[in-house]
Amino acid sequence: MNIFNILKMTLLAFTVTLFSCTKDDGVEINPNNPNKVTLLHSNQWTTVAQHTQPKTQGNLGGSFQTQTFRMQSPTELRWYLWFTHMSGYQDPIEIILNNQNTVAVNKPSGTTGSDFRSIKTIYGADIWETHIPFSNTYAIAVFKNNQNININLSDQRATPIKRLQASEDGLLNNSESTGTNTVSHYHYGSRQWKTNTFFATSYISVRYNDRTFVINLNKNTSQDGIGIYAETDNKVIGSQGQIHYLMKAENHLALSPVGFMLHSTQYGDHVFVAIDAYGNKFEVYKINLSNYTIQKVLDETKVGTYSQYANEIDANGNLYCVENRIENQTAHFSIRKYKTTGGNEVILKEADLKEHTQVHALKYFNNKLHAAVVYRQENPNNWMDNTYHMHIITKN
Repeated sequence: MNIFNILKMTLLAFTVTLFSCTKDDGVEINPNNPNKVTLLHSNQWTTVAQHTQPKTQGNLGGSFQTQTFRMQSPTELRWYLWFTHMSGYQDPIEIILNNQNTVAVNKPSGTTGSDFRSIKTIYGADIWETHIPFSNTYAIAVFKNNQNININLSDQRATPIKRLQASEDGLLNNSESTGTNTVSHYHYGSRQWKTNTFFATSYISVRYNDRTFVINLNKNTSQDGIGIYAETDNKVIGSQGQIHYLMKAENHLALSPVGFMLHSTQYGDHVFVAIDAYGNKFEVYKINLSNYTIQKVLDETKVGTYSQYANEIDANGNLYCVENRIENQTAHFSIRKYKTTGGNEVILKEADLKEHTQVHALKYFNNKLHAAVVYRQENPNNWMDNTYHMHIITKN
Protein backbone atom coordinates (compact mmCIF):
# COMPACT_ATOMS: atom_id res chain seq x y z
CA MET A 1 0.00 0.00 0.00
CA ASN A 2 1.40 3.28 -0.99
CA ILE A 3 1.47 5.52 2.08
CA PHE A 4 -0.84 8.52 2.09
CA ASN A 5 -1.68 8.01 -1.61
CA ILE A 6 -4.18 5.32 -0.71
CA LEU A 7 -7.85 5.67 -0.26
CA LYS A 8 -8.87 9.02 0.89
CA MET A 9 -10.88 9.06 -2.28
CA THR A 10 -8.79 7.02 -4.64
CA LEU A 11 -6.29 4.23 -4.35
CA LEU A 12 -2.99 4.69 -6.06
CA ALA A 13 -4.74 7.27 -8.28
CA PHE A 14 -2.69 9.87 -10.07
CA THR A 15 -3.32 12.18 -12.99
CA VAL A 16 -0.79 12.27 -15.78
CA THR A 17 -0.96 14.02 -19.10
CA LEU A 18 -1.68 11.65 -21.95
CA PHE A 19 0.12 12.38 -25.17
CA SER A 20 -0.67 11.56 -28.76
CA CYS A 21 0.34 7.96 -29.41
CA THR A 22 -0.10 7.51 -33.12
CA LYS A 23 3.57 7.50 -34.07
CA ASP A 24 6.11 5.16 -32.55
CA ASP A 25 8.71 3.86 -34.97
CA GLY A 26 9.77 0.25 -34.71
CA VAL A 27 6.64 -0.96 -32.90
CA GLU A 28 4.48 -3.61 -34.50
CA ILE A 29 0.72 -4.00 -34.41
CA ASN A 30 -0.69 -7.47 -34.95
CA PRO A 31 -2.16 -7.37 -38.51
CA ASN A 32 -4.84 -9.87 -37.51
CA ASN A 33 -5.88 -7.69 -34.59
CA PRO A 34 -4.96 -4.02 -35.01
CA ASN A 35 -6.03 -3.32 -31.43
CA LYS A 36 -3.40 -5.69 -30.03
CA VAL A 37 -0.41 -3.39 -29.64
CA THR A 38 3.01 -4.60 -28.57
CA LEU A 39 3.99 -2.61 -25.48
CA LEU A 40 7.08 -4.56 -24.40
CA HIS A 41 10.51 -4.60 -26.05
CA SER A 42 12.25 -6.77 -23.45
CA ASN A 43 12.58 -10.51 -22.95
CA GLN A 44 13.21 -9.78 -19.27
CA TRP A 45 9.51 -8.99 -18.84
CA THR A 46 6.33 -10.84 -19.86
CA THR A 47 2.76 -9.67 -20.38
CA VAL A 48 0.53 -11.86 -18.18
CA ALA A 49 -2.76 -9.98 -18.56
CA GLN A 50 -4.12 -7.51 -21.07
CA HIS A 51 -7.33 -5.67 -21.83
CA THR A 52 -8.28 -3.34 -24.69
CA GLN A 53 -10.88 -0.66 -24.01
CA PRO A 54 -12.28 1.57 -26.81
CA LYS A 55 -13.20 5.02 -25.53
CA THR A 56 -14.80 8.05 -27.18
CA GLN A 57 -13.58 10.87 -24.99
CA GLY A 58 -15.45 13.93 -26.21
CA ASN A 59 -14.50 17.53 -25.57
CA LEU A 60 -13.87 16.94 -21.86
CA GLY A 61 -10.84 14.75 -22.54
CA GLY A 62 -9.79 12.59 -19.63
CA SER A 63 -7.83 9.42 -18.91
CA PHE A 64 -8.09 6.03 -17.25
CA GLN A 65 -6.73 6.12 -13.71
CA THR A 66 -5.64 3.27 -11.48
CA GLN A 67 -7.51 3.20 -8.19
CA THR A 68 -6.00 0.04 -6.74
CA PHE A 69 -3.49 -2.63 -7.66
CA ARG A 70 -3.44 -5.05 -4.74
CA MET A 71 -4.31 -8.59 -3.73
CA GLN A 72 -8.00 -9.20 -3.09
CA SER A 73 -7.07 -12.63 -1.71
CA PRO A 74 -3.74 -14.46 -1.24
CA THR A 75 -4.09 -15.99 -4.72
CA GLU A 76 -5.54 -13.07 -6.72
CA LEU A 77 -4.18 -9.71 -7.82
CA ARG A 78 -6.82 -7.08 -8.63
CA TRP A 79 -6.30 -4.04 -10.88
CA TYR A 80 -9.16 -1.56 -10.70
CA LEU A 81 -9.43 1.48 -12.98
CA TRP A 82 -11.99 4.01 -14.04
CA PHE A 83 -12.13 6.83 -16.57
CA THR A 84 -11.93 10.37 -15.16
CA HIS A 85 -12.73 13.58 -17.01
CA MET A 86 -13.49 17.18 -16.07
CA SER A 87 -17.06 16.55 -14.98
CA GLY A 88 -16.91 13.13 -13.37
CA TYR A 89 -15.86 9.50 -13.64
CA GLN A 90 -17.17 6.50 -15.57
CA ASP A 91 -16.42 3.05 -17.03
CA PRO A 92 -15.00 1.11 -14.07
CA ILE A 93 -12.88 -1.88 -15.11
CA GLU A 94 -11.65 -4.74 -12.94
CA ILE A 95 -8.82 -6.97 -14.17
CA ILE A 96 -8.08 -10.01 -11.99
CA LEU A 97 -4.95 -12.14 -12.32
CA ASN A 98 -4.63 -15.31 -10.24
CA ASN A 99 -1.49 -17.18 -9.26
CA GLN A 100 -1.94 -19.53 -12.23
CA ASN A 101 -1.83 -16.53 -14.62
CA THR A 102 -5.51 -16.90 -15.48
CA VAL A 103 -7.15 -13.55 -16.25
CA ALA A 104 -10.72 -12.32 -15.74
CA VAL A 105 -12.02 -8.91 -16.83
CA ASN A 106 -15.18 -7.49 -15.26
CA LYS A 107 -16.86 -4.30 -16.42
CA PRO A 108 -19.65 -3.16 -14.06
CA SER A 109 -22.44 -1.20 -15.71
CA GLY A 110 -21.47 1.99 -13.91
CA THR A 111 -25.04 3.27 -14.06
CA THR A 112 -25.11 4.20 -10.38
CA GLY A 113 -22.47 5.70 -8.11
CA SER A 114 -22.28 2.62 -5.91
CA ASP A 115 -21.07 0.54 -8.88
CA PHE A 116 -17.66 2.14 -8.34
CA ARG A 117 -16.26 -0.09 -5.59
CA SER A 118 -12.57 0.54 -5.22
CA ILE A 119 -12.05 -1.73 -2.19
CA LYS A 120 -12.62 -5.46 -2.62
CA THR A 121 -11.66 -8.38 -0.37
CA ILE A 122 -12.49 -12.07 -0.37
CA TYR A 123 -13.07 -13.03 3.27
CA GLY A 124 -13.87 -16.68 3.80
CA ALA A 125 -16.41 -17.63 1.13
CA ASP A 126 -17.77 -14.09 0.77
CA ILE A 127 -16.88 -11.16 -1.48
CA TRP A 128 -16.84 -7.79 0.28
CA GLU A 129 -16.76 -4.53 -1.69
CA THR A 130 -16.77 -0.89 -0.58
CA HIS A 131 -17.88 2.24 -2.40
CA ILE A 132 -16.42 5.57 -1.26
CA PRO A 133 -18.41 8.55 -2.60
CA PHE A 134 -16.40 11.34 -4.17
CA SER A 135 -18.72 14.04 -2.88
CA ASN A 136 -18.99 12.85 0.71
CA THR A 137 -16.16 10.98 2.38
CA TYR A 138 -18.11 10.67 5.60
CA ALA A 139 -20.34 7.96 4.11
CA ILE A 140 -19.52 4.59 2.57
CA ALA A 141 -21.53 1.74 1.10
CA VAL A 142 -20.40 -1.81 1.92
CA PHE A 143 -21.56 -4.83 -0.06
CA LYS A 144 -21.44 -8.50 0.89
CA ASN A 145 -21.89 -10.74 -2.16
CA ASN A 146 -23.35 -7.73 -3.99
CA GLN A 147 -25.91 -7.04 -1.24
CA ASN A 148 -25.72 -3.65 0.47
CA ILE A 149 -24.90 -3.93 4.18
CA ASN A 150 -26.17 -1.11 6.37
CA ILE A 151 -23.32 0.35 8.42
CA ASN A 152 -24.19 2.78 11.18
CA LEU A 153 -21.36 5.31 11.16
CA SER A 154 -22.93 7.10 14.12
CA ASP A 155 -22.16 4.03 16.21
CA GLN A 156 -19.98 5.07 19.16
CA ARG A 157 -17.32 2.60 18.10
CA ALA A 158 -16.90 4.21 14.67
CA THR A 159 -15.24 7.44 13.56
CA PRO A 160 -15.97 9.64 10.52
CA ILE A 161 -14.48 8.19 7.34
CA LYS A 162 -11.13 9.80 6.53
CA ARG A 163 -8.58 7.46 4.90
CA LEU A 164 -10.09 4.04 4.28
CA GLN A 165 -8.08 0.97 3.32
CA ALA A 166 -8.62 -2.75 2.95
CA SER A 167 -7.38 -5.32 5.41
CA GLU A 168 -7.48 -9.10 5.33
CA ASP A 169 -10.58 -9.25 7.53
CA GLY A 170 -12.25 -5.85 7.10
CA LEU A 171 -11.71 -2.13 6.70
CA LEU A 172 -9.26 0.21 8.41
CA ASN A 173 -10.21 3.89 8.74
CA ASN A 174 -7.35 6.22 9.64
CA SER A 175 -7.70 9.69 11.15
CA GLU A 176 -4.55 11.16 9.52
CA SER A 177 -4.02 13.72 12.26
CA THR A 178 -0.76 14.99 13.74
CA GLY A 179 -0.54 14.01 17.38
CA THR A 180 -3.38 11.95 18.87
CA ASN A 181 -4.71 9.65 16.14
CA THR A 182 -7.33 6.96 15.72
CA VAL A 183 -7.58 3.85 13.59
CA SER A 184 -11.00 2.18 13.43
CA HIS A 185 -11.42 -1.40 12.24
CA TYR A 186 -14.65 -2.77 10.77
CA HIS A 187 -14.66 -6.55 11.01
CA TYR A 188 -16.41 -8.40 8.17
CA GLY A 189 -17.29 -11.31 10.44
CA SER A 190 -18.73 -9.46 13.45
CA ARG A 191 -19.80 -6.34 11.51
CA GLN A 192 -18.53 -4.27 14.44
CA TRP A 193 -16.24 -1.25 14.62
CA LYS A 194 -13.43 -0.93 17.13
CA THR A 195 -11.53 2.36 17.46
CA ASN A 196 -7.96 2.49 18.79
CA THR A 197 -6.08 5.65 19.80
CA PHE A 198 -2.35 6.40 19.80
CA PHE A 199 0.16 9.22 19.21
CA ALA A 200 1.96 9.69 15.89
CA THR A 201 2.93 12.43 13.48
CA SER A 202 2.59 9.96 10.58
CA TYR A 203 1.78 6.27 10.47
CA ILE A 204 0.43 3.22 8.65
CA SER A 205 -2.02 0.66 10.01
CA VAL A 206 -2.21 -3.09 9.32
CA ARG A 207 -4.02 -6.17 10.57
CA TYR A 208 -2.41 -9.41 11.69
CA ASN A 209 -3.72 -12.34 13.73
CA ASP A 210 -7.07 -10.61 14.44
CA ARG A 211 -5.41 -7.48 15.81
CA THR A 212 -4.74 -3.96 14.56
CA PHE A 213 -1.17 -2.67 14.55
CA VAL A 214 0.25 0.75 13.82
CA ILE A 215 3.74 1.56 12.57
CA ASN A 216 4.32 5.16 13.56
CA LEU A 217 6.92 7.70 12.51
CA ASN A 218 7.39 10.61 14.89
CA LYS A 219 9.35 13.76 14.11
CA ASN A 220 9.92 16.98 16.04
CA THR A 221 8.93 15.24 19.26
CA SER A 222 10.75 13.88 22.30
CA GLN A 223 10.32 10.38 20.82
CA ASP A 224 11.58 10.87 17.27
CA GLY A 225 11.87 7.62 15.35
CA ILE A 226 9.88 4.61 14.24
CA GLY A 227 7.71 2.54 16.57
CA ILE A 228 5.09 -0.19 16.90
CA TYR A 229 1.67 0.06 18.56
CA ALA A 230 -0.59 -2.94 19.18
CA GLU A 231 -4.35 -3.15 19.78
CA THR A 232 -5.54 -3.68 23.34
CA ASP A 233 -8.84 -4.05 25.19
CA ASN A 234 -8.06 -1.07 27.42
CA LYS A 235 -11.40 0.72 27.01
CA VAL A 236 -11.82 4.45 27.49
CA ILE A 237 -15.21 6.21 27.50
CA GLY A 238 -15.10 9.87 26.51
CA SER A 239 -17.11 12.74 27.99
CA GLN A 240 -19.68 12.40 25.19
CA GLY A 241 -19.90 8.63 25.56
CA GLN A 242 -17.44 7.82 22.78
CA ILE A 243 -15.74 4.45 23.14
CA HIS A 244 -12.13 3.89 22.16
CA TYR A 245 -9.26 1.64 23.15
CA LEU A 246 -5.72 2.71 23.97
CA MET A 247 -2.99 1.08 21.89
CA LYS A 248 0.13 -0.25 23.57
CA ALA A 249 3.61 0.89 22.51
CA GLU A 250 5.58 -2.32 21.90
CA ASN A 251 8.91 -1.02 20.58
CA HIS A 252 10.63 2.15 19.42
CA LEU A 253 13.78 2.79 17.39
CA ALA A 254 15.21 6.28 17.73
CA LEU A 255 16.02 8.04 14.44
CA SER A 256 17.51 11.46 13.83
CA PRO A 257 16.77 13.21 11.63
CA VAL A 258 13.47 11.60 10.67
CA GLY A 259 12.40 11.43 7.04
CA PHE A 260 9.01 10.81 5.44
CA MET A 261 7.04 7.60 5.01
CA LEU A 262 7.17 6.53 1.38
CA HIS A 263 5.60 3.07 1.16
CA SER A 264 4.81 -0.07 3.14
CA THR A 265 4.09 -3.70 2.28
CA GLN A 266 2.97 -6.54 4.55
CA TYR A 267 3.87 -10.22 4.29
CA GLY A 268 2.24 -12.14 7.14
CA ASP A 269 3.73 -10.91 10.41
CA HIS A 270 6.41 -8.86 8.62
CA VAL A 271 5.83 -5.27 7.56
CA PHE A 272 8.39 -3.41 5.46
CA VAL A 273 8.34 0.38 5.65
CA ALA A 274 10.29 2.57 3.22
CA ILE A 275 11.36 6.03 4.33
CA ASP A 276 12.41 8.91 2.13
CA ALA A 277 15.23 9.83 4.46
CA TYR A 278 17.46 12.84 4.87
CA GLY A 279 20.91 12.82 3.28
CA ASN A 280 19.45 11.84 -0.13
CA LYS A 281 18.77 8.31 1.10
CA PHE A 282 16.13 5.62 0.89
CA GLU A 283 15.79 3.45 4.00
CA VAL A 284 13.70 0.30 4.48
CA TYR A 285 12.83 -1.09 7.92
CA LYS A 286 11.56 -4.59 8.63
CA ILE A 287 9.05 -4.79 11.49
CA ASN A 288 8.10 -8.13 13.03
CA LEU A 289 4.57 -8.11 14.47
CA SER A 290 5.18 -11.31 16.44
CA ASN A 291 8.25 -10.28 18.44
CA TYR A 292 8.14 -6.49 17.78
CA THR A 293 11.68 -6.22 16.44
CA ILE A 294 12.62 -3.32 14.14
CA GLN A 295 15.52 -3.85 11.74
CA LYS A 296 16.96 -1.60 9.04
CA VAL A 297 17.47 -3.73 5.92
CA LEU A 298 18.19 -1.12 3.24
CA ASP A 299 20.09 2.18 3.23
CA GLU A 300 20.84 3.44 -0.27
CA THR A 301 21.53 6.76 -1.98
CA LYS A 302 18.67 7.97 -4.15
CA VAL A 303 19.09 8.41 -7.88
CA GLY A 304 18.19 11.89 -9.13
CA THR A 305 15.49 10.81 -11.58
CA TYR A 306 13.24 9.40 -8.83
CA SER A 307 9.57 10.43 -8.93
CA GLN A 308 6.75 9.35 -6.65
CA TYR A 309 4.39 7.63 -9.09
CA ALA A 310 4.45 4.15 -7.56
CA ASN A 311 6.60 2.09 -5.23
CA GLU A 312 6.79 -1.46 -3.91
CA ILE A 313 8.87 -3.58 -1.50
CA ASP A 314 9.39 -7.29 -2.06
CA ALA A 315 9.49 -10.02 0.58
CA ASN A 316 13.26 -9.58 0.98
CA GLY A 317 13.08 -5.84 1.58
CA ASN A 318 14.24 -4.64 -1.86
CA LEU A 319 12.62 -1.33 -2.84
CA TYR A 320 11.21 -0.67 -6.32
CA CYS A 321 10.47 2.86 -7.55
CA VAL A 322 8.79 4.02 -10.74
CA GLU A 323 10.74 6.83 -12.39
CA ASN A 324 9.31 9.32 -14.85
CA ARG A 325 11.65 11.49 -16.89
CA ILE A 326 10.13 14.33 -18.93
CA GLU A 327 11.83 15.24 -22.21
CA ASN A 328 10.27 17.41 -24.93
CA GLN A 329 6.95 17.28 -23.08
CA THR A 330 6.98 13.48 -23.24
CA ALA A 331 7.02 11.21 -20.19
CA HIS A 332 9.48 8.31 -20.20
CA PHE A 333 8.80 5.67 -17.55
CA SER A 334 11.18 3.13 -16.01
CA ILE A 335 11.50 1.04 -12.83
CA ARG A 336 14.53 1.07 -10.54
CA LYS A 337 15.40 -1.50 -7.89
CA TYR A 338 17.24 -0.52 -4.71
CA LYS A 339 18.89 -3.64 -3.29
CA THR A 340 19.28 -4.78 0.30
CA THR A 341 22.64 -6.19 -0.79
CA GLY A 342 23.74 -2.72 -1.89
CA GLY A 343 23.45 -0.56 -4.99
CA ASN A 344 20.61 -0.13 -7.45
CA GLU A 345 19.74 -0.96 -11.04
CA VAL A 346 17.11 -0.10 -13.65
CA ILE A 347 15.15 -3.31 -14.17
CA LEU A 348 12.65 -1.89 -16.69
CA LYS A 349 14.35 0.55 -19.03
CA GLU A 350 12.63 3.36 -20.91
CA ALA A 351 13.45 1.57 -24.16
CA ASP A 352 11.75 -1.59 -22.87
CA LEU A 353 8.34 0.09 -23.19
CA LYS A 354 6.50 1.43 -26.19
CA GLU A 355 6.82 5.21 -26.15
CA HIS A 356 4.07 7.00 -24.17
CA THR A 357 3.28 3.86 -22.14
CA GLN A 358 2.72 4.77 -18.51
CA VAL A 359 3.55 2.68 -15.44
CA HIS A 360 0.60 3.15 -13.09
CA ALA A 361 1.38 0.81 -10.20
CA LEU A 362 3.62 -1.96 -8.83
CA LYS A 363 2.82 -5.06 -6.78
CA TYR A 364 4.94 -7.99 -5.65
CA PHE A 365 2.68 -11.01 -6.23
CA ASN A 366 3.22 -14.74 -6.67
CA ASN A 367 6.94 -14.23 -5.86
CA LYS A 368 7.40 -11.80 -8.75
CA LEU A 369 7.23 -8.06 -9.31
CA HIS A 370 4.20 -7.02 -11.39
CA ALA A 371 3.56 -3.65 -13.02
CA ALA A 372 0.32 -2.16 -14.33
CA VAL A 373 0.93 -0.24 -17.58
CA VAL A 374 -1.41 1.78 -19.80
CA TYR A 375 -1.04 3.02 -23.37
CA ARG A 376 -3.48 5.25 -25.26
CA GLN A 377 -3.78 4.66 -29.00
CA GLU A 378 -5.39 7.46 -30.98
CA ASN A 379 -7.39 7.11 -34.16
CA PRO A 380 -5.52 9.35 -36.63
CA ASN A 381 -8.81 10.15 -38.38
CA ASN A 382 -10.72 11.14 -35.24
CA TRP A 383 -8.93 12.56 -32.19
CA MET A 384 -11.94 11.74 -29.96
CA ASP A 385 -11.73 8.05 -30.84
CA ASN A 386 -9.18 6.29 -28.61
CA THR A 387 -8.25 2.76 -27.61
CA TYR A 388 -6.66 2.11 -24.23
CA HIS A 389 -4.33 -0.84 -23.81
CA MET A 390 -4.01 -2.07 -20.22
CA HIS A 391 -1.32 -4.68 -19.55
CA ILE A 392 -0.03 -6.37 -16.42
CA ILE A 393 3.61 -7.23 -16.96
CA THR A 394 5.92 -9.24 -14.72
CA LYS A 395 9.67 -9.53 -14.26
CA ASN A 396 10.99 -12.89 -15.47
